[in-house]
Amino acid sequence: MESILIVEDDVKVQGLISYILKQEGYKTTEVGDGEKAIQEVQKSLPDLVLLDIGLPDMDGIAVLKNIKEIKRDVIVIIVSGYKSIDQVVQAMKLGAYDYVSKPFNNEELLLVIKKALKTQYLSKEVDILRKRLYEKQGAEKVLGNSIQIQKVLNQVNLIAPTNMSVIIQGKSGTGKEVFANLIHHKSNRKNKPFIAVDCGAIPDTLVESELFGYEKGAFTGADTNKKGKFELANEGTLLLDEISNLSVDGQSKLLRAIEQKSIQPVGGKKTIKVDVRIISTTNLDLLKETQKGYFRDDLYHRIDEFAIFLPELRERKDDIPILAKEFLHEANIDFNKKIEGFSKEAINKLLDYHWSGNVRELKNVVKRAVLLTEINEILPQSLYLDINEKKPETEIQLPGILNDKTSYNEIINNVERELIKRALETSAGNKTKAAKTLKIDRKALYRKMSKLGLL
Repeated sequence: MESILIVEDDVKVQGLISYILKQEGYKTTEVGDGEKAIQEVQKSLPDLVLLDIGLPDMDGIAVLKNIKEIKRDVIVIIVSGYKSIDQVVQAMKLGAYDYVSKPFNNEELLLVIKKALKTQYLSKEVDILRKRLYEKQGAEKVLGNSIQIQKVLNQVNLIAPTNMSVIIQGKSGTGKEVFANLIHHKSNRKNKPFIAVDCGAIPDTLVESELFGYEKGAFTGADTNKKGKFELANEGTLLLDEISNLSVDGQSKLLRAIEQKSIQPVGGKKTIKVDVRIISTTNLDLLKETQKGYFRDDLYHRIDEFAIFLPELRERKDDIPILAKEFLHEANIDFNKKIEGFSKEAINKLLDYHWSGNVRELKNVVKRAVLLTEINEILPQSLYLDINEKKPETEIQLPGILNDKTSYNEIINNVERELIKRALETSAGNKTKAAKTLKIDRKALYRKMSKLGLL
């Protein structure tokens, strides 16, 4: 349902327009002055604005300028009793889609609105298709041409046509899911589903229902049958993103499904045969996690038929200019801009940076720079980087360590509390990751958190 903001100071006309549009299935909001119109556009970002030029507090042209600054692609149709051709021309130059004179014909107004919304829809569709086509054609190009990345691409080309399971290992932001997608699109399964599962986002109690689905009535709230990720990915590829986040129980259920090539939905009695290719990603050394007992050895060997290790961005700086150019192109499409490139100083600034967030961080930096830049090239001052490259870890403060009133147990509790807080911050609140960081069992972490009042 498209949303339309009606900006009209005459209450009767406002009500009439609203009634006509609601009868046609549009969602409407009505305001009577320019200031409220600007606030409403900021708040709700409507699809279309019907704007009266003669408003009590502001000139409609000024309102149009403000609206276009907030949301450039919003459709604005001017409605006015003034028949000044100069105002019409000025409004059209500022981006108004069309102009309707008062008193207007209902059918004429609806026709203009429908045409405008259809034009906007088609424009968005073209942009989406253009972006998808560009991404598909430039998928390998955007990854870079350094020796390190070419080695990875050779591995992708080698493994993609097979049905072997793959582990893609790399730090956060190195593009693990991008390479998983590339493997799928180069495989014989490319016309079948590619389903991604964020293993870190699935609560332990929902692993079965997420992966294998459930039958209606299986538990409270199961009002309908729901297919799990395995069934949705049948004949295609299932990406298990950050698989090391799965609990031991979840790993066990996953192993059984992979070995038996079948699943049983929660609450169901029949098994369903599935044919999926498994691609797993992890930002940890999964072999070491297995050796430490954090990851099942048998599951590891099931999914590790082929391993790909992704280099960090700082290890392949030759790719930075290429990546930055591609991200600039994407951002130009997103923000409807035509920025041509980067100044030499801007490129040098990108090359000198440490990129702890890898490719994802570079993409975010470029996107932000495109949004801020109003000229035809990006300058260094538009590149917001964390110049504090590697801050040394501050020592844990031990309050009361030399105070006779503080007991040994209190000091130990303070240290443990601080360590757990830091581990949780580092893992974005993921307790499984935090437990691994602290090299303790997940249950032990829960016990300590309960004891220290952190739950």
